[in-house]
Amino acid sequence: MNSLENPLLTLVDVLNVSQAIAKTRDLDSQLNIIVETAQKLASAEASCIYLLDKTQRFLVPKVWQGSLLNHPKIMMSNIPLTSSSRDHLTEISAYCAVTGQLVSVEDIYSYSGFNFKEFYNNDCITNLHTKSILAVPLTDREGISTGVMMLFNHTLRGPDQVEGFPVDLENLVRGVAAIAAISISNSLLLNEKQTLLRQQDELNASLIVENKELKGRISKSLQSDQIIGRSHAMQTVFALIEKVASSTATVLLSGETGTGKELFAVTIHQNSPVKKGKFIAQNCAAFPADLLESEMFGYHKGAFSGATCNKKGLFEEAHNGTLFLDEIGEMPMSLQSKLLRVLQEGEVRPLGSTTTVKVNVRIIAATNRALLDMVKEGTFREDLYYRLNVFPIRLPSLRERVTDIPTLTYYFVDKYAKQYGKKIKQIEPKVLDFLQSYPFPGNVRELQNVIERAVILAGDRCVIAFDSLPVELKERKPVEKFDSAINLENKTLKDVVGQYEADILRKKLAENKGNQTITANQLGLSRRTLVEKLSRYSLRRLDD
Repeated sequence: MNSLENPLLTLVDVLNVSQAIAKTRDLDSQLNIIVETAQKLASAEASCIYLLDKTQRFLVPKVWQGSLLNHPKIMMSNIPLTSSSRDHLTEISAYCAVTGQLVSVEDIYSYSGFNFKEFYNNDCITNLHTKSILAVPLTDREGISTGVMMLFNHTLRGPDQVEGFPVDLENLVRGVAAIAAISISNSLLLNEKQTLLRQQDELNASLIVENKELKGRISKSLQSDQIIGRSHAMQTVFALIEKVASSTATVLLSGETGTGKELFAVTIHQNSPVKKGKFIAQNCAAFPADLLESEMFGYHKGAFSGATCNKKGLFEEAHNGTLFLDEIGEMPMSLQSKLLRVLQEGEVRPLGSTTTVKVNVRIIAATNRALLDMVKEGTFREDLYYRLNVFPIRLPSLRERVTDIPTLTYYFVDKYAKQYGKKIKQIEPKVLDFLQSYPFPGNVRELQNVIERAVILAGDRCVIAFDSLPVELKERKPVEKFDSAINLENKTLKDVVGQYEADILRKKLAENKGNQTITANQLGLSRRTLVEKLSRYSLRRLDD
């Protein structure tokens, strides 16, 4: 008699899996118990579990059982959730993880909604036949997907009678998956082996794997071990970098101070046709006009007092490489015309020389100022602006990528824990709540400094506590004003509903003193959805 026909047997199975999971803190052991129980309850031939990696950009296979999958020639590979694949979620597991929806397919050979090529290839290897698939999301207490459990071939009536998974079975398997996800979450919190350092090691390893896969997927172009971000704003930037990386076009990076413009410039260089050449960075605000000119264009012996020998300028040094001009808006007008000539003619004339030198240099410029406004004010050359603005990329502020703050926080905690010889085991949830509500005028650089200080202050508990955040940071309470009186004039229905929704979020957060978890529960939202709405309506740190 099967579990569906005997509710008491079903209850016993569910209790058994809960007790078995509770007895071990080893994640692999827990996952094996889960798939064994789910496979038994569902009368399935095979099963597997994918978990999101630390960057939340890949589904990583953790355990798999059954002859359909357990074959020496079958390679269970990571499933990407990055920019190009997220636009078209053709993998059933990726769709299940991202949407949080259960998916049941009765016959993969007659269903065209997903890409089943991997399973077709597996069948050719094993000489078996995969027919029905049930994909169930693993979600934590806040409703956020942590992975996917997949079951294959419902064989209730025998191995030779494979059928689709019945609807009645879906709720049972979903219940097991929910219990399993909660138990796994508890185990990760209690298990000392799952420290932040180990998590970050896995993150770094997954980034290396990701970079290798990106090299093959994006014409072997984009590589970066340091840029972190899964938010929509960052995915837009990644997509632009992927497009411009293979060219030598001039790039203009714009964005607030602290958004990582030089890091993105290095990434573009490392993935460009001139990556074997030098990458040289120059801050245009760091030198007076005369010194900046000699630094950039070089000089000959005797060109001025103290010029005792010939010196190559940065353009010559960066020949067949990349020259990064940071804070280009601070460049004096007298040098802008000379820079324009280099960009147009590809040649420089060192100070004191009567001859020119041909150079082949890719230019990446960056600014935190509105260059077009400077053009209108007459403080920046219009022709130079358009010569630099060949491929503009705007880097988002941290306020526009709030969902990246937890990942960035863990990255910096691990970095400085290693630097200062500390073993950080936990970050208080209140810390992450606060960091996601703070506006960060200094962007990623400010977050990095805050975390470095917090790691230094971490005591014997090895915990990043709320008290370790700077006092001046906690005392700064930017208020997002919102007029609750809804003005219908010249507004669409979408605008009005959005205004009303933003007002409710603001008031509810104020009632809960900024606690996002409580607010999300009261409003019937997942915490991730709440954070996305706060970002959409530019609601940051809210007062009572």
